[in-house]
Amino acid sequence: MAIVFTKQRRSQRILIIVSLLIIVISAIVLGQMFLKKEVPYVPPELSLPPAREIKINFDVLEKIKQFQPFVEIQPLKEVTPTEEEGVEEVKIGRENPFLPY
Repeated sequence: MAIVFTKQRRSQRILIIVSLLIIVISAIVLGQMFLKKEVPYVPPELSLPPAREIKINFDVLEKIKQFQPFVEIQPLKEVTPTEEEGVEEVKIGRENPFLPY
């Protein structure tokens, strides 16, 4: 005589189907909660005003052509204190800074 567990198999199948449905439904709900991008509400008074039309006045460019360029300024010549006349050599600091006072 064979032992038949049909009632137990049937309840296991129902349990598997119900658990799969719960997993699928929870995955859909969690996906909607975390993956959906929310569009922030911006009140109308904070939104940007419409863009204005840009008009360029090209007459100003004609006036710029009339300007005279500056004379190029030559860089200053570097002169050491020994080359200058009448300047004594200035000593800065101590001769040996590591000696105690």
